[in-house]
Amino acid sequence: MQLREQKNVEKKNLSYLLAEQIGQRILSGEYTAGSILPGEMELTKLFDVSRTAVREAIKILIAKGMLLSRPRVGTHIMPISHWNFLDQDLLRWWITPNNIDEIMTHFQQLRLIIEPQACFHAAINASHNQKQTMSSLIKEMHLLTKQFDPKKWIETDQQLHHTIYQSCGNPFIASFANLFQPVYQHYFEKIISDKAFHLKAHSAIVDAIIHGNSQRALEECKRLLITRE
Repeated sequence: MQLREQKNVEKKNLSYLLAEQIGQRILSGEYTAGSILPGEMELTKLFDVSRTAVREAIKILIAKGMLLSRPRVGTHIMPISHWNFLDQDLLRWWITPNNIDEIMTHFQQLRLIIEPQACFHAAINASHNQKQTMSSLIKEMHLLTKQFDPKKWIETDQQLHHTIYQSCGNPFIASFANLFQPVYQHYFEKIISDKAFHLKAHSAIVDAIIHGNSQRALEECKRLLITRE
């Protein structure tokens, strides 16, 4: 990498880290929606960064719907209704030990809307290779029950969810597999302790998908999600 390119990367990383810190202050309410963000000079002193880094960080947050810059007025913190909660960065910044229960409630409600449909369409559209992958992941989960490893279980469970979403044949639904990865990670870490979690239910969903039974796949997924609530 050329020196100039390296410097550009370093600037981008610094701007991102600054955007994260400002974003977290907005999400926590320290910087309140509807108010004016501290000025450029104040932010440079507060975070000990350059004006360029501040400007780039503000651009990042504007793109996420959190800020709106107005000439001669300042940078407004937008109402929460404008924030893009489908943004992976914003999701990561949002989750804290203090609000994780509230976020997981919202997350489960959304899963109940989307995930059964993903299973329904996966039963119709999954390829032979995708079905083989699901079957292999279920076998791996069964093996993990004999010598349980929470970290490996979470990794395998996430791979299974990802495969189902990618198998559904609908690019809008499939995009949620990657979009909500940060929330899935926190969710599974919260519910998994020292034992396999609903392996029978996971197996039933995959069995329905493999056999092309879309309605049963939908119902088994709904049953699993309702049981978890």
